Amino acid sequence: MSDFIISAEEKKEIRSLFPHIQNGHIYLNHAAISPLSNRVTQALQDFLRERNQDHVENFKSWMQITDETRVNLGDFIQAKDPRQITFLGNTSEGISAVAEGFDWKEGDEVILNTLEFPSNIHPFRILEKRGVRLIYVEPDENGIIRPDRLEHVITSHTKMLSISAVQYLSGLKPDLKSIGYLCKKHKIFLIVDGIQALGATKIDVQEFGIDALASGCHKWLMAPMGIGFLYLSERLQNVLSPYKTGWLSVEEPWELSNFKQNWLPVSKHLEVGTLNIMGIIGLNASLSVFKRYGPEKLFAEISALGNYVYETLHRQPTVQIATPSDPNFRAGIITFSMKGVENPGEVVEELNEKKNITISAREGLFRISPHFYNTKIEIDTVLDELLTR
Repeated sequence: MSDFIISAEEKKEIRSLFPHIQNGHIYLNHAAISPLSNRVTQALQDFLRERNQDHVENFKSWMQITDETRVNLGDFIQAKDPRQITFLGNTSEGISAVAEGFDWKEGDEVILNTLEFPSNIHPFRILEKRGVRLIYVEPDENGIIRPDRLEHVITSHTKMLSISAVQYLSGLKPDLKSIGYLCKKHKIFLIVDGIQALGATKIDVQEFGIDALASGCHKWLMAPMGIGFLYLSERLQNVLSPYKTGWLSVEEPWELSNFKQNWLPVSKHLEVGTLNIMGIIGLNASLSVFKRYGPEKLFAEISALGNYVYETLHRQPTVQIATPSDPNFRAGIITFSMKGVENPGEVVEELNEKKNITISAREGLFRISPHFYNTKIEIDTVLDELLTR
């Protein structure tokens, strides 16, 4: 059963950070994009005011907050060293950096699966022209990607296994720890698309044996769009070459006329020019909310809300749920169909326009994704609107 642990007082305080609630908007679509908290918008406004009215050029402060954010993000995913974090624009850019930077040989293999979002497919798919083979694994009858199925297709040519920490459609949360052990056993690299997991469930790159974790931050991490990152393990970083370069990719970038400098390590090398300072500032402010209330507590609340959605829908004979039934294999996403509803997209649009309710439709299914500030009352309201149609 659902087990809520955030007190009513804390929930009230948390909800005060999100003004859209006071505007009567029920938002349960965090697997698409999250609202910005007051802390984030205030940090962004302060930055814009400075650029508009005050110092204008405050590089020292911006570099300090970039370093601080790198540390906070590293702590959030349990990285050994914040220097393993590279700021990029989005998930696709991070996975592309891995796919394009590896020294592939014709006949090398990458293990994927049929549940992936295209961000975790196309950066590898383009390698087929170089003779790299993509091996797609199917989920079992319960919609779960099992380690034994993955191990069954590993060969001496397998170099990488890439998988989402939480699948975008079904909400499957695979057993990453076991998959990481499997990859270590066979000496292959584990690449993880983290965008549907980070901010919703625990990701420990060391415990899970993750070699590359790529993620945008505008979904469950509740940061602005256009800011993302790539974490690289030491063993993967040591064999990657940068797939792009720029003036900041060298040891002393301000020696502008020295064209023969040594390159920085790949993790820093990929930050090729002016960073998305606004995005970094917003991400740091959002991480401060998680830190204030405790990530584990917030993750537990998201799990409880997701379980409540699942349990409520499971009792409805007209509903077929695509999300795994075992709560250990799901995070915040619940996806389902309803008997008699042929076009969920039309229903979603109608709820948004007439009821000020936001959920989503994906691949002909409804998808609900509550965050830690949402309530059972909001969920009940949304489900009543759907189930009484």
